[in-house]
Amino acid sequence: MMFGMLFALAAAQSAGGVVVEDTPQIGIATRHARCIVRQVGVAPAAEAARAAKVAEATKGCREFTEGDFTQGRVMLGDRPVNARWWGRMRTTLDAIEADIAAAIVQPKQYKIIWELPDGSRVDAYNAPEPLKSVKLLTVPL
Repeated sequence: MMFGMLFALAAAQSAGGVVVEDTPQIGIATRHARCIVRQVGVAPAAEAARAAKVAEATKGCREFTEGDFTQGRVMLGDRPVNARWWGRMRTTLDAIEADIAAAIVQPKQYKIIWELPDGSRVDAYNAPEPLKSVKLLTVPL
C-alpha cells in the first residue's frame, strides 16, 4: 500500500509541465511561473484556501507581467514585442497558470524547475548551454 502511494506521488510529480519552445519566451515564462509560486509561499492545507491563494498570486503576477508588455519593457533584441507575439505569449502564460494550479495540491512550498530536451531536470536558469526549449515543472520542496 505504501509503495503504491509513493509511486502515485512520483507519477503526479513527473506529470504536467508546460513546454516553452520560443527562446525569448523562456525567460518571461519562467519569471512568471516563479512569481506565482513565490507569492503562494507555503500552500495552505485547506483546498479552498489553497485555490484562493493560487488565484490571488496568479492574478497579481499576471498583472505585473502584462504591465511590462503594456509599458513596452518586453523586448526582442532592441525593439518592443508586437501584439501578435504577445498574444502567443499569453497562451503560454495561460498554460503555465493552469499547470501551477493543478500542481499545487499539498500544503508545501513549491519551486519551478526546467526539464531539458534530453529529459534531465535542473533548477531554472541553471542549464549547461543556451536552450531553445524547456519544460517548466512545478515541484514541491
